[in-house]
Amino acid sequence: MVDKGIKSYNEFFDQEDGKGVGSRILSTPDFVNKFYSLITDFYEYGWGESFHFAAREKGESFEDSIIRQEVAIAENIGLKAGMNVLDLGCGVGGPMRNIVKATGGKVTGITINEYQVGRCNTLNQQAGLEDLTEIVQGNFMDLAKVFKGRSFDGAYAIEAACHASNTTALYKQVFQVLKPGALFASYEWLRTDQYDPNNKVHVDVVDGIAEGNALPEVRTIEDCVEAAKAAGFDVQFTFDRATLGAVPWQQAMKSARRAAYLTHVLTGVLEFIGFAPKGTQAVHTMLLKAAVNLEKGGDLGIFSPMYLIVMKKPLAA
Repeated sequence: MVDKGIKSYNEFFDQEDGKGVGSRILSTPDFVNKFYSLITDFYEYGWGESFHFAAREKGESFEDSIIRQEVAIAENIGLKAGMNVLDLGCGVGGPMRNIVKATGGKVTGITINEYQVGRCNTLNQQAGLEDLTEIVQGNFMDLAKVFKGRSFDGAYAIEAACHASNTTALYKQVFQVLKPGALFASYEWLRTDQYDPNNKVHVDVVDGIAEGNALPEVRTIEDCVEAAKAAGFDVQFTFDRATLGAVPWQQAMKSARRAAYLTHVLTGVLEFIGFAPKGTQAVHTMLLKAAVNLEKGGDLGIFSPMYLIVMKKPLAA
C-alpha cells in the first residue's frame, strides 16, 4: 500500500517534467489526502504533533517556539472562552490542543485525511480536551458540505492553505461559514519578494518545495491579498513572521539532519527485514529532499512558510 502510494505520488509530479503545475491543481484534494496518508507518522515521529515551523528567540526551545507561533495566530483572531473557531487543515491536532489550553476557546478542526481524524481524536482524549475540541473529516474547499453558514466566531489556517487548489475559492468557503465581523488568519507558504523567476536556483528550489510537500503551486502575498478581497474580506494586515526571532525557522531542520539520516538508514533495514511496509524508505527519501529545498528556500530568503495574513468578514455581510 505504501509502495503503491509513493510511486503514484512521484508519477504525479514526474508527468509534467517541469512544464508547470498542469493537471495537479485539479487533482489536489485526492493528492493531498494521499500525501498525508504517507507522511503523517513520519511527521509526528520526527517533528511532533504540530506540523509547522516557527522562528525562535534566543534561548527558546523548539517546543516553546511552536506553541508561541500557535498562540499568536489565536490572538490575531481574538479567540477567547465562549468562542468556537475553525482550524483548517488541522492535522493530528497539535495546534488545536495548545490553543485551547492557552485561550479556553473551542476549536473545531477539519482535515481531509481519515487517518489524521482518528489520531487527532485519540490525542484529544488523552489530553482530556474533548469538551473544547472537535474534528471532522472533509475537504476545506467545500466547507458548505460540512458546516452551516455563519456558524464560526473565527477561523485560522496554520501552513495548510498552501494545499488549496485555488486560494480565492478557499477564502470564499471560509467567508461563508464565518459570522459577520469574524476574523480569519492564515500562515501561508509563499514566495517572497527576493524570489527571482529568472534565477534557475530559485526556480528549482521552489519547485522542489512544491513537489516535496504536495503543493499545487507556491504563491505570493499579493496573490493572497487579491484572493481575500475577491472573497469579500477586508484585509487587516500582512506580516512575514519568518523575519522574527534570533534563530531562523529552517534551523530546526538542520539541527535534526543527523537523526533524519539515521532514521533513513533504519527505515531501509526495517523494510528489508519485513518490519516496515515496502516503500517506507522511498517516502522518507521524498521527505529528506523536501527538507533540503525548504532549508535552501529559507537560507536564500526566497520562501516563507509563515507569511501571516489577517482578514475580517464585514459586519454587513
